[in-house]
Amino acid sequence: MSETIEKRLSDLGVTLPVAAAPAANYVPYCRTGNLLFTAGQLPLKDGKLQASGLLGRDVDTAGGKDAAKYCAINILAQAKAALGDLEKISRLVK
Repeated sequence: MSETIEKRLSDLGVTLPVAAAPAANYVPYCRTGNLLFTAGQLPLKDGKLQASGLLGRDVDTAGGKDAAKYCAINILAQAKAALGDLEKISRLVK
């Protein structure tokens, strides 16, 4: 059997945080049939915002890359909270 998503993340040094509570009046994810939509995932690391502002003005390229990485990690954390298991993901659309 092939390697699991969480094992691969661990090998890359990525630990999924507990899914963050919404920062405003929205739901962090919504399931419709076999689709899962996530919303409002910020670049949080250990509960602290890692970047804010405009790329190139307030945040340099390296900071922007880090912010995108933390957003992606938080999206995966929400997906795990919604699905219970990342192995239920067959494709990421956008």
